[in-house]
Amino acid sequence: MNTIQTHTHNGFGSGIRGLLRKIRMIIQPMILAFPTVVIWHYINGWGWHSTRVADEPIVNAILPLIGGFHVFLAGFLLYSKANDITKFKEVICSEEEGVEKNNEKKFLQLAEDRIPQPLKYVLLSTGTLVQLWTASLYYDSYWIGFFSVYSVSYIIVLIWEVITDLDDPVHGVWVVKGIPAAWAKKAHFDKRFVDKVFDNVFGQTN
Repeated sequence: MNTIQTHTHNGFGSGIRGLLRKIRMIIQPMILAFPTVVIWHYINGWGWHSTRVADEPIVNAILPLIGGFHVFLAGFLLYSKANDITKFKEVICSEEEGVEKNNEKKFLQLAEDRIPQPLKYVLLSTGTLVQLWTASLYYDSYWIGFFSVYSVSYIIVLIWEVITDLDDPVHGVWVVKGIPAAWAKKAHFDKRFVDKVFDNVFGQTN
C-alpha cells in the first residue's frame, strides 16, 4: 500500500527531522508574537498607553470577557481536533488490519471536517484583541511590560499554531502515520504558508 511514512514512534518523527518539527512548534510562535511587542514598544515610547484609572475597566471587564471567550473557543477546538486525530488513527489502523469498512470514505469525511473559516476568524479576532488590549495597559517598568505583552502574545499564538496544526493530520508535528498517498491527495491537505517558510529556511521536515 502506498503510504506516507514520515513519522514514527506514536506519530512523531525520529532523529533530527523529528527534533526540527518539535522545535518549529516553539520557534514559530516566538517569531509571530514579536510584532505585538514592537507595537507595544512604540505605544509605550510615545505615551499612548492608558493610565492606572483607565486600566480598571480593561482589566476587570474587557480582558476577562474577550479572553474568557477566546479560551472557551480555543478549548473546544483543541478537544475537537485532538479527537479527530484519534478517529483518523482508528481508520488507518483498521485499513492496515485489512478490515473492509469503507475506510477511504470515512477518511475523506473526517478530512472535510476542517475548522470552518468563520470560527478561525473569531479565534484570530479575539486573540488579536486580547494582545492589543494587553499592549495598551500602563506598566511601571519597561521590562515588566515587555515580558507581559510578549508572554500573552506567545501563548495566544502558540494556541493558534497547535489548533491549526492539529487540523492537518498529514503535515506538521501531530500527524497520522500511514495515510495512503492517494487518500491524502484527494483530501487536499496543503501545507500552511508558515510551514512552507520554515521548511525553506530549516530544510524539509516532513
